[in-house]
Parts: sequence; structure tokens; C-alpha cells
Amino acid sequence: MSASKEDLRVSIETMSDWSRIKANYAQVAKASLAKELAATGSMESNSLSQHLEQFVQNTFRLAQPNLRVNGQTFDERGEDDIEPFDEALDRHVWSLHDQRLGLHKTLAVTRRIEPSKVEKTMLGSLEQYQKLDTLESNLQDLPGEFEMDTDIDADAVQDALLRTNAWAQELSQSIPNQTERTTRLKNVTAELKRPEWR
Repeated sequence: MSASKEDLRVSIETMSDWSRIKANYAQVAKASLAKELAATGSMESNSLSQHLEQFVQNTFRLAQPNLRVNGQTFDERGEDDIEPFDEALDRHVWSLHDQRLGLHKTLAVTRRIEPSKVEKTMLGSLEQYQKLDTLESNLQDLPGEFEMDTDIDADAVQDALLRTNAWAQELSQSIPNQTERTTRLKNVTAELKRPEWR
């Protein structure tokens, strides 16, 4: 049966609930018939009562295909001793499934983005080291009269070192977060693979 038809089913917990609904409906129908017969003074109460009984039975027989008892369609239900459908457990399983899908998506995005960030940071660090090496060789080639300009270059060197240090700190903070996410994903996957979830 399609998912749209499944959604249109009426859900009840147990067969005793179904029996109680039938009994209440029949009682109200009989009371309404008795009231009408008393008001009109009709003498055909037996015949009308039989027709009403058939109408009630047919109504509930027609309603059965659209009924879900304890999570199962009315026709699929077995004996009364089957294990009851646990709605809370079902919601928990679907919640874990949604969480797992979210973690998979986060991990996929991280795997796609983080390597390029690390590569960019490493290339930036290498570029800074090359600039420092070039600067150092240029400073050694300068004659003594230009030694006063080294203070300006020292500021650039310090700025480059600070940026490199900031990138290194960003990497050191990002790696534990990604490791923790991976561990959580493994735990959720292992929990979903446990036999009681199957």
C-alpha cells in the first residue's frame, strides 16, 4: 500500500479499544432510533432494529481496511499475544536515524572543506617562510649603512610569525572537533547496528 494511503489510516492502540468504539456507536444509534420511534409512534421497532444492527455491522466492516491497530493494519494483525508495537522505541530509532544522517552530512562537508583549508594554511606558512628566508638573505647582502632599515623588516617578520601562529592554533582547535564528530558518528552507527534495533 502506498505511503499516502498509510497516512490516511485511523490508529488505535488495541482491539479492545475497537470493540469499545463499536459498542458505543451501536448504543448511541439504538438510543437515537428509540427516540425517533417514541416521537413518531411507529410500530415497526423490531424490523428497524434489525436494519440498524445490519447498518452498524456494515459500517464497521467497511471501516476496517482503513484501520491500524497497534501499528499494524487491521488485516495484518495476528493473534493477541504478539509483541505490542512500541511507538516510543520507533520514534527513538527514527530520531537516531535522522541524527546519523545529519552526522554523515556534516562529516561529508568537513571532508570536502577542511583539507582545502589546511592546504591553504600550509601554503601560506610556506610562503611566509620563503619570504623570511629571502628577507634574511637580503639583509645579509646589505652594506652596513642600511642596518637602520632592519627594524621595519623585523615588524613584517613579527607579523608573519603571528599569522603563522594563529593558523597553527586554528588547526589545533579544528582537529579535535573533527575527531570528536567522527567518534560520535561511529558510536551512533554502532548503536544502530545493535540487534535490538533491527
